Amino acid sequence: MSGDRVPGDARGIRTAALGAAAVHAIVAGAAILAGIEGTSEWFDQKDYHLPVIERFAAELPAPVLSDYRSATTPLYHLLMAVFERVGAGGLVLHAVNLAFGIALVAVFTRFVARRTGVLPALAAGCMLGLSPYVLSSSVWLTTDNLASLLLVLAFASSAGIACGCARMPVRCGAWAALWSLLAAGVRQIMLYTAAFPAAAVVARACAERRLPAIGSIAAASLAIVPSAALVAAFVVAWGGLVPPSFREYHGGGANPATAPYVLALVAIWGSAAFCAVPGFVRGLFAPRALIAAGLALVAACAVPTNYVVHVRFGGVLWSVAARLPAPFERSLLIVPLAAVGAAAIVSYLSVWSRSDDRAGRGVGAFALLALFGMTLAQTANSQCFERYMQPLVVVFCTIAAAAIAGRNARAWPFAVAAAVAHGLSAFNVFRLGG
Repeated sequence: MSGDRVPGDARGIRTAALGAAAVHAIVAGAAILAGIEGTSEWFDQKDYHLPVIERFAAELPAPVLSDYRSATTPLYHLLMAVFERVGAGGLVLHAVNLAFGIALVAVFTRFVARRTGVLPALAAGCMLGLSPYVLSSSVWLTTDNLASLLLVLAFASSAGIACGCARMPVRCGAWAALWSLLAAGVRQIMLYTAAFPAAAVVARACAERRLPAIGSIAAASLAIVPSAALVAAFVVAWGGLVPPSFREYHGGGANPATAPYVLALVAIWGSAAFCAVPGFVRGLFAPRALIAAGLALVAACAVPTNYVVHVRFGGVLWSVAARLPAPFERSLLIVPLAAVGAAAIVSYLSVWSRSDDRAGRGVGAFALLALFGMTLAQTANSQCFERYMQPLVVVFCTIAAAAIAGRNARAWPFAVAAAVAHGLSAFNVFRLGG
């Protein structure tokens, strides 16, 4: 990350990135070799992604993209179809898919390590790499990790603008536009990543406690054009936001439960990341944090948050919520956690506002703006799946924490969260309890 407090520890950065990536590769590789079946991602691979890959491979060089059995744009499937077409199926496809997960963990960890140092970054990388959703997307053929990798690259490309350290902001915006274009080609919902350069301009202004220049926002917004054009072309081809085969399932309108669910995830995974910031825990009990919690509690009660199959389901929190009461369709798990998540964000912002590091404040604000953008984008999906949100909550909250804590970041909260993630993966991926 540009603007590090203690730059130049290239060996430590590599150590953290390679270490976290190796942990992810070993655990995911073991699951692949074990041939585990029966998970949600395994069903998605078997019923949707692999058949689409095989169909595209048979149709190359002119695959039919107007309708197919996946809810996403086709770049992932087309890439994998090339390997399938040349006869590199089976383990080779899984190896390529695993490489996306390894790259995601390595790039994310490297980004964090350039700010915090080796141990906190290594633990943070394991927190992401051992997530049941990042692991499952490396074990089975899904689009998630490739899309997340491209998102992190788009974010990293824009971070120099946010911290005010970019020597060539236009180049940063151009790279971000490219990565977001590819991300939107993998999952159309990733269109919001094209707004990262503009968000970075706003974040920089927040760090400097001034209004952003309209001209700068307008120039940065040009990065949206390529991705928007790509998604628009598919909307025309499909006659909607998803291929016709999935219009009823994923294109049924906005899901208002998504925002409370994201806040609930922030309460768990975001708080773990924010605990690495000195002063965060004390701020949780400050009046402004308690007021934010109360307001979030009221807002979360305004929408249904009970477990409903094919509307509000699919994830660890949903599985727990399904076993708890939900009076008046309001979950007794999701609603209180949403309040805690709001308090966590306000407590972080309190520490953020006291920081004298303008570069760190810029990147921290940028990460929270990206989290907000992700929440808005995911709300447009009628399905509220935890696997689409939890890894990105980890990514954005960890980057926000690293930006402010810097070399003072604590490693133990990330290590504890990594252990929890590994425990959840034992059930969700390795099926030890199933």
